[in-house]
Amino acid sequence: MSSAAKVPPRPAVTVVMDKIDSVLRTALGGIQTNLRKLHDAANEIATAPAHDAEPTELDKALVDALEAQRAIEASAVVMRRADQALGTLLDALR
Repeated sequence: MSSAAKVPPRPAVTVVMDKIDSVLRTALGGIQTNLRKLHDAANEIATAPAHDAEPTELDKALVDALEAQRAIEASAVVMRRADQALGTLLDALR
């Protein structure tokens, strides 16, 4: 950080920290929700009936599992970016 950079006044820092906290909570909620969805899909896949040693009707469960995986990955990226923003803010306050 350059010496010319200015640290915003405390109220502005609080607002930014509140925004980052909100983003982190939303990302965490997305991870938790999609972990439940992934668990449900995995359970459906594991308990699917088999006909002639072939599981049937797994298309919806497999799609749900993939959607949940992608949503978890996206939420993790959001969480990582928010953590980086928080780190940058804290570094600026030192």
